[in-house]
Amino acid sequence: MSSPSRLGFLHGGAFHQLAALADPAVRAWRPREIYLPEARKDDFDGLDTLIVSDRLHPGLLADTAPALLRVAENGGTVVVLGENRITGWLPGLRGHLPAETNFWWWRTGDDNGVRLGHADHPAWAHLSERAVRWHYHGLLEPPEGATPLVHTVLEDEGDPERRQVLLYEDLVSTPGRLIVTTMDPVYHHGSRFMPGATQLLYGLLRWTGAGLPAVLAPTSSRGSS
Repeated sequence: MSSPSRLGFLHGGAFHQLAALADPAVRAWRPREIYLPEARKDDFDGLDTLIVSDRLHPGLLADTAPALLRVAENGGTVVVLGENRITGWLPGLRGHLPAETNFWWWRTGDDNGVRLGHADHPAWAHLSERAVRWHYHGLLEPPEGATPLVHTVLEDEGDPERRQVLLYEDLVSTPGRLIVTTMDPVYHHGSRFMPGATQLLYGLLRWTGAGLPAVLAPTSSRGSS
């Protein structure tokens, strides 16, 4: 009998979420699929890592937040993806601001302003520049002591590494870890468009994956979704 999965994937049953979950490279991590409208407290028990998919119903997500945050309260990792309403329930968050989205900046040779930080951080062993440089939906102001890994210099909300953050790791707000981004890789991977989105999803799984037998570990990722 196989042991229960220690990596959870919270989803709302949308087409892109189901498509991502059907991907063999994602299935290799043996995720515990948790359907948000029917989620119970015990669905999150025993998880080391929880991926909170992008584009979830805001009311249901807020109602489920106390249960899902228990993963981090118990020392695990919660990854919160973009296009979610997180103000009011995400610990430590000091701001979540809107930003205009430039979907196709590379077609005209534009600089979309995305910059990487903390080059020596362990995340960069799993995430390439392309994985985090496509587009974003909003700006984050992380808690004091969190590590801003990706930010943009093209907005005007203040210090880019404090108020214009696109991806951060928070080891201070809970006994565990929160990884938060305004990018929405599940949507674009499941929809099969947007360069880099697939790399971000796979990279996050490699970075945070729990309990995966080495023989099943994905060794490469596709260049685009």
